[in-house]
Amino acid sequence: MADKINIAVVDDQQLFRKGIIALLKPVKDFIICFEAENGEDFFEKLESNTMPDVILLDLQMPVMDGIATTVKLKKRFPEVKIIILTMHDEEEMIVHLIEKGAHGFLPKNEEINNVIDSIYSVHQTGHFFNEKVSQATVRGLMSSKKITPVFEKAVLNEREIKIIKFICKELTSPEIGKELLLSTKTIDNHRVDILKKVGARNTAGLVMYAMKNGLIS
Repeated sequence: MADKINIAVVDDQQLFRKGIIALLKPVKDFIICFEAENGEDFFEKLESNTMPDVILLDLQMPVMDGIATTVKLKKRFPEVKIIILTMHDEEEMIVHLIEKGAHGFLPKNEEINNVIDSIYSVHQTGHFFNEKVSQATVRGLMSSKKITPVFEKAVLNEREIKIIKFICKELTSPEIGKELLLSTKTIDNHRVDILKKVGARNTAGLVMYAMKNGLIS
């Protein structure tokens, strides 16, 4: 990427905050603008620091928690992308956070590579969903227009469209292979190719692509 991504990390746990900053700093496209221990501290520091493009925001914090910070940030600076970090992974909590203005959601024990991917994703497309976000959640968010995903313009053949439809029905690769009389490895290879073609990162992204393009209802 030509442009650097300015990032702020907001978490009341100093060890976690310092740890994730140390892991993100080596990424050449990332600049850590500043860190804060809660929402109030974030807004105070924002006055004398660079506006972040992306904020990694803890959900449970004293003084001003992640939800209150998200609501205030959405009103004042809607262009800032928000990734919520939390130990909660309930579907209702995910939907609630995104309805409040969050652009992505990650458990705090997530692998650092997925955190890096999430930052790139929200910066480029405005959203990030990992495999823990169920297809039902994605459908609900899209149907209520809570998210407007952006994908690559892709030309898919008949087999690839069939595979996408099967994926959206939550069939596994072996089950899809049985339906199409193909090996599991072949289906896995098709899955990788389809993800690259449409610009999706995971199954949730494929569901969004399929819904946006009328492949499923």
